[in-house]
Amino acid sequence: MEYIYIENFGGIKKMDFEFNSINILIGPQGSGKSITVKLLYFFKNFTNEIVKSIESQESKRDLDKKQKDTFITFFPKESWSKDDFAVSYKFNEVEIFIKKTNNKLFFDYSDNLKKIQNKGKKIYNDEKLKLSENRKIPSFRIKREINEKIQNCIKNDLGDIATYDQFFIPAGRSFFANIQNSIFSFLSDNRSLDPFLIEFGSFYETFKSFYNDILTDGKSDKEFDELISQVLNSNYIREKEKDFLVHKDSRKVNLTNASSGQQETLPLMIILKALNYINSRGSGFTLYIEEPEAHLFPTAQKRIIQLLSRTFNNNTNKKFQIFVTTHSPYVLSSFNNLIYAGNFSEKTELVAKIVPTKEQLKSEYFRVYSIKNNEKIDLMNNENNLISQSILDSVSEEISLEFDKLLDIEFNDEL
Repeated sequence: MEYIYIENFGGIKKMDFEFNSINILIGPQGSGKSITVKLLYFFKNFTNEIVKSIESQESKRDLDKKQKDTFITFFPKESWSKDDFAVSYKFNEVEIFIKKTNNKLFFDYSDNLKKIQNKGKKIYNDEKLKLSENRKIPSFRIKREINEKIQNCIKNDLGDIATYDQFFIPAGRSFFANIQNSIFSFLSDNRSLDPFLIEFGSFYETFKSFYNDILTDGKSDKEFDELISQVLNSNYIREKEKDFLVHKDSRKVNLTNASSGQQETLPLMIILKALNYINSRGSGFTLYIEEPEAHLFPTAQKRIIQLLSRTFNNNTNKKFQIFVTTHSPYVLSSFNNLIYAGNFSEKTELVAKIVPTKEQLKSEYFRVYSIKNNEKIDLMNNENNLISQSILDSVSEEISLEFDKLLDIEFNDEL
């Protein structure tokens, strides 16, 4: 399990979260959902930064300063509270924290991470000397082998989750509809943009570059592709570094002229398609998705959750984490159906006719929280192992109550 504690930061007075394999945060805008997962991304990326610092032969002081600078880039000072704040992250025996006290920023971490730094430096120096003595080995291979040994050291000491690759898919991804080639070079010249948008653009360009190769691979998942087509209401193709959507009536529409829902959703579809393909090769991933429902009809929202569940289940070792922030009760309902199907221990063949086995999920994988008015509510019901319908019911009740009042006015006028 992983834990994060947030005090007096990003509009959150005091909250702590326990996370699992599939995690959902639902709540109104400005409630702290996005801040929570972005903080998590920052902390979980630290082991990757340790590896980089070892390979760059940086000191602990250099590494710590870089982390504070990254924190300020992710969360600019003007957005901080005037008061002190504290944020900490834990998994297994690892702890990382950052805090502001008396207008000074402090960043520190547990001794086991410091030991990893020292072990990693020793591995780096020993292996570089050993491999460099053999002049027949190319330099890129030396770097790769050293990196693998350091990564294995981290896995052995801290667990696999410490080395998961992270992919953050931010809201506002339709931004890339108008930048269809040389995304990375554009972003490099526009550092004033949201850093999460910049990071997303970097790996999005990479994934797009081999999307067609995945489609032509004989191992491509046809059911997965069909769900993508249903979400987009078209088929995606890439020609001469331009993105097109081909509709059922054979219209080929450039992405810049597509609907807002298609522009917002295509980047997510490309990432899921690539991860579903890579998943079968046993790597570990953490995927963050802000507002998967953006600009989409409820049935398309349901299809996205089906795609997410297939991507998760395709990783046979379950070395895969998902974090979803959402405003949509439809997202919760869609997950709930997949959990309900996954909880069946009998009549599995009948259940599979309604919910395919590839989409069924176990409740034990989930943590689901509602955040509103600085209050966190755990929505997983321990009695029926489903997501509580309280969010849906409260929205429906408010609408129904308003409608009843209007009926009362009409009825009273007739008296």
